[in-house]
Amino acid sequence: MDLKKNSTSATNLQDLISEGRKILMKKPEGTYFVQMRFNFNDVDGTRKWRVILDGLEFQVSEILLSVPCKTESEFYEDLGGYKHHIIAEAKEVVFEKLIAYIN
Repeated sequence: MDLKKNSTSATNLQDLISEGRKILMKKPEGTYFVQMRFNFNDVDGTRKWRVILDGLEFQVSEILLSVPCKTESEFYEDLGGYKHHIIAEAKEVVFEKLIAYIN
């Protein structure tokens, strides 16, 4: 399923992630471009991090990485400033108990 074409599915996945369910995201071919950013809108610690997979955002309390990663700064014209994040390429991402495992 192409999640970019179906935002309802992405919303449904976030609901399952929030419930602590185990979800495996894996492409048949290729990798995910993963961006990780702090979530300034978190109020209780359950959504401290924003995990962005190929442009779709999911919120979790913790991220565990087992792939090489690096920092990146991007200038956004519409915001008039930079956004800083950690990036990685991942073969799969597993969400379980509000933790994202980036593999």
